[in-house]
Amino acid sequence: MSDGLTRGTDLLADSLAHGPRRKIVLESYAPSGVDVKGLIEVGDVPEEEDLTGEDKIVHMNGSIAAFPDACFLWNVETPQDVTLASLSVVKLYRPTVEYLFIGCDKPLIPSELDKIRKDFRKKDIVVEQMDIMNAMGTFNILNGEDRRVACVL
Repeated sequence: MSDGLTRGTDLLADSLAHGPRRKIVLESYAPSGVDVKGLIEVGDVPEEEDLTGEDKIVHMNGSIAAFPDACFLWNVETPQDVTLASLSVVKLYRPTVEYLFIGCDKPLIPSELDKIRKDFRKKDIVVEQMDIMNAMGTFNILNGEDRRVACVL
């Protein structure tokens, strides 16, 4: 083991801090929404118990569409709401993404998922549906590797 690595060392932190834009991390999930780290940085005058330059965690109430450096509320409540039209925000995002992970603990309608995959394949975007926690983890890892990735939960 290297001298710089100790027990509990965050191996992803250096990667997430790399590049011209700050990267977000999907921290945790609750029925009310998702905790997102990296949207807000503590400024020069920290509030109590905050460290200057540290990332704050923001709880986003509801469904989200996450990109490498941005996260938006997404107007989707059930798997039936996930359609080509509701995913249009992913096609509009620049730079374009390579991967889209749809995190949902209930399966999407198979015919709709096939339509989504076929349409996104035309734009060279790979679409995968998985459970919420796996979608969050896969997004975080690929984002840390500077991949162009999106995740909708």
